[in-house]
Amino acid sequence: MGILHVNHIQKKLRETYTGKIDISDARNDNERENFFLTRAFAAYSLQCLGNIEPINATESIVDGFNDNGIDLILFDKKKKILWIIQSKWIKNGTSQPDNGEVLKFCEGIKDIIELKFENFNEKVKLKENEVIEALEDPYVKIKIVLAYTGNDFLSIHNKRALDDLLEALNDPSELAYLEIFNLGIAHKSLIGILGGQPINTDLILTNWGKTEEPYQSFYGIISGGDLANLWSENRFKLLSENIRDFIGFTEVNEEIFNTIQTEPKNFFYYNNGLTALCRKITKKPVGGGDRNTGIFYIEDFKIVNGAQTVGTLGNVLENNKHNLDDVKVFIKIISLENCPDGFGVSVTRCTNTQNKIERRDFVSLDPENERIKTELSLEGINYHYIRSDEQITPDDKNFYVDEIITALACEYSEVDYTVIAKREIGKLWENIEKKPYIDLINSKLSAIKIIRCIAIFREINKILKEKELRSTGRLKSHYIHSNRFVLHMVFQIINKEIINDPLYDFNSFKTKFLPNIAVEIIEKTHNIVEEIYQSSLIHQLYRNLKKCKEIKKKFVQ
Repeated sequence: MGILHVNHIQKKLRETYTGKIDISDARNDNERENFFLTRAFAAYSLQCLGNIEPINATESIVDGFNDNGIDLILFDKKKKILWIIQSKWIKNGTSQPDNGEVLKFCEGIKDIIELKFENFNEKVKLKENEVIEALEDPYVKIKIVLAYTGNDFLSIHNKRALDDLLEALNDPSELAYLEIFNLGIAHKSLIGILGGQPINTDLILTNWGKTEEPYQSFYGIISGGDLANLWSENRFKLLSENIRDFIGFTEVNEEIFNTIQTEPKNFFYYNNGLTALCRKITKKPVGGGDRNTGIFYIEDFKIVNGAQTVGTLGNVLENNKHNLDDVKVFIKIISLENCPDGFGVSVTRCTNTQNKIERRDFVSLDPENERIKTELSLEGINYHYIRSDEQITPDDKNFYVDEIITALACEYSEVDYTVIAKREIGKLWENIEKKPYIDLINSKLSAIKIIRCIAIFREINKILKEKELRSTGRLKSHYIHSNRFVLHMVFQIINKEIINDPLYDFNSFKTKFLPNIAVEIIEKTHNIVEEIYQSSLIHQLYRNLKKCKEIKKKFVQ
């Protein structure tokens, strides 16, 4: 890799981004050249890694004076990924960013997470609402990208700086992932993602079978390692026909990852497998008619169902998190060679809509929810516990199971469930026959308790939102991320009859006393945090069980 490869990339950047990059802050020709290439390369890295359209990538550029090492910020709402990128254009293709620049980038990311936007230029400040929206979503992951046209390997100092950043961001749970987009990866992407060439590949299937009528297809078991390599080599191009791209580490994908990590040999039995389309399949003569192992040449290969499985396997491979030798995946590959027009679209649509079940859907199997629905309906409230495409804004007449379980988790006497509600809410309903679910939803749960818990839950959220809108920086971050802990402490301090006794004057309590109680707890929580955890990232603090226990302990001293 060297100057020739840099020139290839430069040519692609000029073809793709000329006229689309703002370089109006450049003071001379040298700056105009450097600003264009640096910013275009940041956009290019996002286009390749995130499958983002060039126009959307360029609109996300924040590079400029006082950017604190951050050149691009984008929140991909569909995939639930917050992208933060530093770009460095290296003309000779043989070096890497200075350690000072990488350290500045790391500190800039911490400032972004802490919402210290006063430390940035206007371009970054315009991203504040976008960043806040991302950080408020419990399923969002942060992709940190160091993009540079240089050496494949980072120096010890640069690696240490980035490792230290990840350690800080990923305590107590994995929030951030690092992508190195160097010259080798960038040049490889010229032929792959941006080249538009189809994926033609050999696949090894074991225990394979086939159908010939009415349309040809082959099915069998494929190695998880082979799928991960396909992802690494082709990334989002592999999923170009899929209704959903790989959406990052959501509740479902974390389950896939956990199976890979803890029960790789059972992956085949737990996972639904993949559906793929291709233009043509040719079985190679190796192995003859033996169905134990077959090698197939696949032309224009695309996965149309199973994006989350493939994306998770690819991410595991790229981050060297686990050996994939024991992971086996069922795959069905349909040849479109003799199919009618539109058949591939039909397969894509149906495989992504039929029999689609999410973990939360199992809540509907609990008979207690039907009882609760009946009791709430007598109070004039619609209880939505079965997932539907129809989305009604939660109000006094409409309750959703997510907010009910969250409120009840925070009302629970121990802070453990509060932290789960903040960090990984899906764990609360992971198994409707075991704790924590049965501690929250059970035969003793009354409609009056639900109604009052929801009322307090929404009031606390309203008060915190008002404070958030009037604040900045770390204080603003505190008001955003302390919501579940503050709610927990409110429930612990108030008398239990307030939420359990039907004769108690709850409306009077809610209007006259609750706001003052909430404000006092909010401020006391903030003071304790700044006393004992002033160097901790607020976003992760309230997801840390040990730290939340310490804050609660200080509260009652």
